[in-house]
Amino acid sequence: MYAELCASDEVRPTFESRCTKCGGSGRWNSWSGRASGSCFACKGVGILTHKTSPEARAKATESRARTADRNATENWAAFTAANPEVAAWMDGNASFEFAVSLKAAVLRYGDLTDRQLASAQKCVEGQKTRDADRAAAAVAREAAAPAVDVGAIEAAIATAVARGVKRPALRVAGLRFSLAPVAGKNAGAVYVKEDGIYLGKVMGGKLFASRDCSEAQAAAIVEVAADPKGAAIAHGKLTGQCSICSRELTDPKSIDLGIGPICASNMGW
Repeated sequence: MYAELCASDEVRPTFESRCTKCGGSGRWNSWSGRASGSCFACKGVGILTHKTSPEARAKATESRARTADRNATENWAAFTAANPEVAAWMDGNASFEFAVSLKAAVLRYGDLTDRQLASAQKCVEGQKTRDADRAAAAVAREAAAPAVDVGAIEAAIATAVARGVKRPALRVAGLRFSLAPVAGKNAGAVYVKEDGIYLGKVMGGKLFASRDCSEAQAAAIVEVAADPKGAAIAHGKLTGQCSICSRELTDPKSIDLGIGPICASNMGW
């Protein structure tokens, strides 16, 4: 009987691979980077022995990954249905490590502990408060924004565009006025910069200054907007440069006018 069992047994092949834990060295490294002892995974030999082929193991790994992805999708859908505000907060704070860790827990386990959920809900309430404060501050800024009539600047830039100027702008006393992109969210606004720094926008007849805009700069913006042609001419006579193209005024007539005749014509002046 024993002989028959032994004769029927098949010797199954084994497969070897280099240990990924120690890189085949058989030694594990401490936090200092020094080899400190035998690797626990391969017992110090640097080689792992498997009963299945590399292809079979790869296939099993892919199968487990698909199962994990499917479970994660189902876990997130169920959690979102039960806790929509918390889920939305996690998705909206992808750069916040705490939110990322909580979402990872949901994807893996399907839920949060009571303490984790309470902490997340507290963050949601804090976010609501901050959003409400920002909205109130925006309303206050709009109410306090000084009125600015940029109709003359808009008309001049629109004329330049109609006459084929690609990116017309008005440069006066370091300030640069240009129209916002037509396809952007601020279409119709006039942007104001100084030395490349965004100072704000004029939209709906009001100046919405950035934090980088000083009171003196805001006053200068209002002054230029009131008479852009006069400001452009004064700039040219003071600096010797055309306020439209920024080129040096060399022609006697241009120097006398304070602006290049072609640029003045393009702006409709």
